[in-house]
Amino acid sequence: MEQLWITLPAIAPDYSGVCSAMFDLGGMSIIHDASGCTGNYTGYDEPRWYGSDSMVYCSGLREIDAVLGRDDKLIDNVLKTAEYKDPTCISVIGSPVPMVIGSDMRGIAHEIECLTGLPAFGFSTNGLGLYNKGVSDAIIAVIKRFIKPCAEKLDKGINVIGTTPIDFSANSNAEDIYDLLKNAGYKVLGKLMMGCSISQIENLSMAQVNLVVSESGLNAARYLYEKYKIPYVAGMFTGTDNSELLELIELSRKDGQNRVLGQNLGNDASEPAVDKDEKKVLIIGEQILGNSIRRAVAKKDTKIKIVVGTMTGLRKELANEGDLDITSEEKLIEIMDSGHFSKIVGDPLFGDLLDIANNIKIVEVPHVALSSKLYWNQYIHYMQKEMDDIIGQILA
Repeated sequence: MEQLWITLPAIAPDYSGVCSAMFDLGGMSIIHDASGCTGNYTGYDEPRWYGSDSMVYCSGLREIDAVLGRDDKLIDNVLKTAEYKDPTCISVIGSPVPMVIGSDMRGIAHEIECLTGLPAFGFSTNGLGLYNKGVSDAIIAVIKRFIKPCAEKLDKGINVIGTTPIDFSANSNAEDIYDLLKNAGYKVLGKLMMGCSISQIENLSMAQVNLVVSESGLNAARYLYEKYKIPYVAGMFTGTDNSELLELIELSRKDGQNRVLGQNLGNDASEPAVDKDEKKVLIIGEQILGNSIRRAVAKKDTKIKIVVGTMTGLRKELANEGDLDITSEEKLIEIMDSGHFSKIVGDPLFGDLLDIANNIKIVEVPHVALSSKLYWNQYIHYMQKEMDDIIGQILA
């Protein structure tokens, strides 16, 4: 029963992550389902959908198709639509029913590619995984397919990896990152994946350094490091003072070492180190953003003890000792009621889990992955004064 969520909505699933990552490529994404999963993504996980012309479709899977295994019907519909819409690539994306009946999404994509001549991707998503896994898988898939080796690096060339509106919403957060880097003298080659294009992906290997701004971009950054020797820095700009992260980027560009803002790689986060006599601040959300907020607070007051928790799978290489892998709503309630924390920083919906008697203050930082359209129009601008105000509330 640990996976039963009673008060909080479900976190955005893996197929939404794939669709979000592929959104700007000019391709066609087909969710193989009966329309519920497609509606979930377009209506609740994608702030860019309204007014957009991105090609996201539902296969219209019906019971008789599932019983008879009519993959040919799906392929035929994709071929007809592709001929009419002229996409740059095609993605076929799984949902719970294809998982149950054993649909071979990669096999279907391979057949589509052979018949159309267009690059095609098959993703075996199933709605049980979370969005960050879908984003990660999609980024790596397109990198492996389109990247071209380069003869020499571009001076101060940089890729930004991990931007999707599920973490950054559809306000100016992504563009703020690109603009700040340009103003600092860097040449942004790849914008993965908000503002991305296939031509950008082809040139990724020209970069001297990668900036990973969300956990969903970490696997891709590690792949680019192992394959093309491009070092990465994992961190997010927060507030109006971002000098430290820029310094780390420049260091990694010069010495080729990977870095994580605020801590070293490899810290043990297996067990929380909580002093029962000391009240702490708990940040719950995307792990790299949480790390970056913690670092911004520490630069102003080192006495404030902050723990970062995530509900999308804690990455030890990004964690400090004592950071928390929050695997269920039940576990989150237990942590909140433990008496160890005086403030919770995270989505406003976490307030519904708080016991008023504990007198815990919540500092609201919405997250599309959890609260969806409820707050995406009030989303924090991470690199503007709004985040300075958030940091001020934590310090207060």
